[in-house]
Amino acid sequence: MCASGKVYLGCNVENASYGAGICAERTAAVKAISEGERRFAAVAVVGFPAGKQPEDAGFAWPCGICRQFLREFAAPGMKVYVAKGDEIRESTLEDLLPNSFGPEDLAF
Repeated sequence: MCASGKVYLGCNVENASYGAGICAERTAAVKAISEGERRFAAVAVVGFPAGKQPEDAGFAWPCGICRQFLREFAAPGMKVYVAKGDEIRESTLEDLLPNSFGPEDLAF
């Protein structure tokens, strides 16, 4: 969800060249950015590892690349929600990516 209130959806896009795949979080973020959005207010991730049932899997927290990518566009205190089945966990991007590098570090 962007600061504007608009919600963008994403999905994992797998590729035979593993490094060319993209996570759902970045898919949604790139869609938002391409539409002119520049600030994210929250992100929600729902999923579980392939081959497992939701009740047997852990939560699908954003990976390190997604955390850093979102950081550049995150509003302060951006909430991160992860869900599996009816269970939802909440965190902030700062908690998931402490001492991060952000846009303020790019000032010349």
